[in-house]
Amino acid sequence: MLYLWIKVTHLIAVITFIAGLVTMALGGRLTQPEWRRVARRADYGLASPALIVVWITGPALAFMAHWWSAPWFMAKLVLVVILSGLHGRMSATLRRLERDGATTSSALFRRALPVALLSMAGVVSLVIVKPF
Repeated sequence: MLYLWIKVTHLIAVITFIAGLVTMALGGRLTQPEWRRVARRADYGLASPALIVVWITGPALAFMAHWWSAPWFMAKLVLVVILSGLHGRMSATLRRLERDGATTSSALFRRALPVALLSMAGVVSLVIVKPF
């Protein structure tokens, strides 16, 4: 029963994290200060806290289900690290743009959305299908 509650918590955190990541990617593309503030709030209020929960519950689930040696899990872990790195990079860039008062958007935000969505699709596919 504990496993199922951890799984529910993990899934809610993943959905929240992706929502925050998408909001950051879209908000970071725009030059209006209001949208940058929305993107920063999505980082602090959604993506960052959710990512912490993902990184706590994910390894707990992997440990409980004995997935650490599964090749599909290692591939999934690579994609999760990419998503985590993308989040960190966007967060730092948003802080820098806000601090500098920049009116132009970083090229990072144009690439962030497809990278995030493709990585998420890969993670979901690996978890559901477990192809190897």
